[in-house]
Amino acid sequence: MPPDTQALPEPLQATVDRLARHDRVVAVLVVGSLAASSFTAASDYDIVVVLADLEPLWYVAATAIGGRFADVIFLSARALDEIAALAAPVPHDHALAPALRWVERGVIVVDQGGRAQTAQAAARARPLVAPVGDEAAYGAWFATNYNLAVIRRLLTSDDPLYLEVADIRMAVYGHMDLWFSYFTIRGRVWSGDKDAVRALLADDPGYLALYRQVVAETRRAEKAALYERAAAHATAPLGGLWAAGATAESLLRPPVRWEELV
Repeated sequence: MPPDTQALPEPLQATVDRLARHDRVVAVLVVGSLAASSFTAASDYDIVVVLADLEPLWYVAATAIGGRFADVIFLSARALDEIAALAAPVPHDHALAPALRWVERGVIVVDQGGRAQTAQAAARARPLVAPVGDEAAYGAWFATNYNLAVIRRLLTSDDPLYLEVADIRMAVYGHMDLWFSYFTIRGRVWSGDKDAVRALLADDPGYLALYRQVVAETRRAEKAALYERAAAHATAPLGGLWAAGATAESLLRPPVRWEELV
């Protein structure tokens, strides 16, 4: 069962009680593992504090509550009203999209005037975040291929600087491309690392195992080979890796194509 205010751990409950007495606080929601009834000794506290007079729409703070790490999301009360009034889904990268997920999945523990409940009813009534669009999926496909192409070029050099940059690109850009682009290319709205792991365990455990190998490998040649295999899998729904000598633009529908000029 989702927690109510009596079921919260005592340090968090005491914090919620203090927030409820503050005249700027409109609502408080618990999100994350507590809301999903999956709280463990390793979990943090995730709470959304809705404020009456906040700009921008939302931002995040990191703190400790009772000695436990806590993510505190400050959310403008106008976000609740905008959610309640939505007539159509917002794009997946819209500023309101994260707020929609927090309000939809959260457990309301403070609600002055019922605005959080009204917004939550709207968020749960029908999907209000649109799927990832073609442009975003194409952009992720391009970025993954582009970084791989740069890494291949760097690895042809015997210059230690070039090889060091190849290592860094594989470890930094590469790991991120393979992780986030996999989902974007498949039109899946990002909802967090734990949800991503759960999805891969259920739908594509082979890719998760391959990604782990890429991350763990430190030998340059072996990492590059694993990286290329993972990139081919991640980009497969949009045609996979670029053919040798291929031309691609970073926009799905660019105003000018290279072939038109040469």
